[in-house]
Amino acid sequence: MTNIDVAGLVLRVRRSCDLSQRELADVVGLSQSQVARVESGSRSVDVMTFEKMLSLAGMRIVVVDADDVEAEPVSSDAVRDHAGRRLPAHLDVRPPFDPPRAALVDGYRQRPTPKAWYHHRVQRDRRRGELGLGPGDDQPTRGEIAQIERDLLATRLEAARRQAPARLDDDCTCLPVCWEHAGCAPSCACRCES
Repeated sequence: MTNIDVAGLVLRVRRSCDLSQRELADVVGLSQSQVARVESGSRSVDVMTFEKMLSLAGMRIVVVDADDVEAEPVSSDAVRDHAGRRLPAHLDVRPPFDPPRAALVDGYRQRPTPKAWYHHRVQRDRRRGELGLGPGDDQPTRGEIAQIERDLLATRLEAARRQAPARLDDDCTCLPVCWEHAGCAPSCACRCES
């Protein structure tokens, strides 16, 4: 593991931008003496201030994994519970349409259906072993779950169209909601059910 040479990088920023310690200090909200201590290595600087300094010279902080591939943060669009909290990051999150067996047996006791499911460690480890999964899979985002649901709906619609009479294949313009329920929806103009 290598340490970041913050002092050298701050000096590189000043050289690239042709700034004095006082000018850099004014821009990032430090005193000239604080910048001098950062450059001498006797003072640390918080990440936000360091990032602000680097951005002045068109530089940025990058986190890479063991293979030198840039690591992406977990998406801010990751699925959250009904209270808006993130689901446990150390557990594998499953989409709402893939509930664990316990939820199918016990039901969900008159509460709103969760936005996602997860297993506790023992069940998570057993499931990972059965499916050959590792910890590298990210938690799904709301957009990814919505896309999976659209794909599942399209698959169901295609299967329904294949099973429907030939007349429907050519003439039917039913809405997707019609294929999810028995018969045409009130807003459907096709009215092929009659």
